[in-house]
Parts: sequence; C-alpha cells; structure tokens
Amino acid sequence: MSWRLVFCAAGLALSSTVPQVVYAQQQACAALVAVSYIDPALAGEAPAEGKQLEHFNAELIQALGQATQLAIKLESSQGRKALAEVRSGRVDLIIGVSSAPEHDAQLDYLEPAYLQKNYRLWRRAGEQLSLKRWPELSGLRGVQVVPTTELTDFAVQAELLNWPVRTVQTLDAAVDKVIDGRADYLLAEQQELLEHLEQHSLAQDFEFIEPVVESQELYVALAKDSVCNTAALRSRLSKALVELSQ
Repeated sequence: MSWRLVFCAAGLALSSTVPQVVYAQQQACAALVAVSYIDPALAGEAPAEGKQLEHFNAELIQALGQATQLAIKLESSQGRKALAEVRSGRVDLIIGVSSAPEHDAQLDYLEPAYLQKNYRLWRRAGEQLSLKRWPELSGLRGVQVVPTTELTDFAVQAELLNWPVRTVQTLDAAVDKVIDGRADYLLAEQQELLEHLEQHSLAQDFEFIEPVVESQELYVALAKDSVCNTAALRSRLSKALVELSQ
C-alpha cells in the first residue's frame, strides 16, 4: 500500500470516528448531574439552617434548569462526598461552594454568587454598652447559633482573647438569652435573624453593630473534568444566574 493510500485510509477512519465521539459527548451532556454542598459542620451543629439551605439549593437548581432549558438532575450526595464527586468529574455541577479561603482548583466558579450570608453581632436596642465594633468584646458575654468552625476569624479571636461565647441550638434560645440579660450580644446570620425577629414582633428590640463579622458568598461551580464543561455552557449558566438574581 502506498503512503497516499495509508493517509487516505487513516483519514476515512478518523472522519468516521470523530462524529461518533462528538455525538457521544452530546448525548452525555443531554442532562447535567448536580449535587448540593452543605458544610458538614453546619449540617451537624445547625441542622435547621442546613435543611433550609438544602431546600433553597434544590429550588435554585430547578430554576436554573428552567432558565437555561437544560435538564439538571440533582443527586443526593452532600458534604464531602458531594465535593469528591464533582472534583472527579463524575458530577458536572455543584451548588453551595464558597470561594473562601480560596477557589477550589478543580472547579470553575460561575459568577455571580447566588447567595451572600452576612454574619453580624446584635445587641438590645438602646443598650448602654461599650459595644461599638465587634473586636471590642472583652468582658461581654456572647451567644451564637452558628458553628464556630464556619466563622474562623471570630472563633480565633474569641479563643485568643478569652471571650465568653456560648453556642445554642436555636435562635429562640439565643434571642431569649439576650432579652433576659443572660448575654450581651448575639452572633447570627442577618437575614435569618431578621426574619425570626419579625415573626416574633421583636424587630424593634435588636440592632446590629458595624462592621460585619464575616460575609460568605456561595457559588454554583462546574467540574473542570466534566465532559460538559465548555465556555458556552459556563456563559449560559452565568447568564441565567444574573437573570435569577435580579
């Protein structure tokens, strides 16, 4: 066989193979597989907040599917297992990952963040305390309803400076401690606490102090090893996130 015939044969083989590969990839991406990431510490120490976030994430996946006209299947894997699945490329999409302390090198984070959680210190309204900024907490009693592992900077300072901060299981218990004078301030996520206070007609009894203790942004991310991860798909999903955030 001449070289010309060899190249012709190779060309025919390649031309018959490439469309099959492309078709297989298209078939594989007919539906995206997603997982919802809930921080294990949050799920263990604040199960109510974890369940609320899980429900929110599931609704967002559904809304993303409708906005992009993509079939997105939500798997049940959560926590570290969810991260392992998406890092391996077996799962295409993960919702609920944070960029702090740094981006996961195996994920493509989609802008914008779909959720921002602001953790603040709250005191009784009009309380005459030397509590103006959150680093000035020496001698004051605190109560929190979030896992200390989630707010690293605050937890480190509280330990180094021996701030007495108690952790309780519910917002009801934390709010009662501040109202009854058994705690001087409350550390809680802003939106969650405001909703709780409004439901119990207590919104006028609390005020927050500046600055924010910590802000956390949660993202939707694509696995870099996912066969479906293309610039077009990332753009499509990001556009949908922008529309849903408006």
